[in-house]
Amino acid sequence: MTHVPPRVAAGFSLIEVLVATAILATGLIAASRAALVATADQDVLRERTLARWVAHDTLAEIRLRPQQAAPGSTLTRNARQGGVAFVAVARVAATPSPLFSRVEVSVARADGQGQVLAQAVGFSSPP
Repeated sequence: MTHVPPRVAAGFSLIEVLVATAILATGLIAASRAALVATADQDVLRERTLARWVAHDTLAEIRLRPQQAAPGSTLTRNARQGGVAFVAVARVAATPSPLFSRVEVSVARADGQGQVLAQAVGFSSPP
């Protein structure tokens, strides 16, 4: 009589499939969370970049019209950049040299809580 080897079952058991599915689901949840955080960070970076442009535009405008930049004055400018409304506040201060004034510009969203998104510092000739 010949001995027939027992048949080996091929495939995966139900437990193995469930464990693999759980590992895959955990990885997909982590990847989707990372994509969500990256998207939110991208929006913040875009907003800060636009605010920085507004700050530098405000400095350039003050340099072009130095008569509005008397030491001790504060200038407020509403600006729209990339479809977002911003408010730029420029404070002009005297320097030890009478040839220059220090201009510090702070930019926040017009509809925000006043959180400063960008700042720029430059110098201008006084009027």
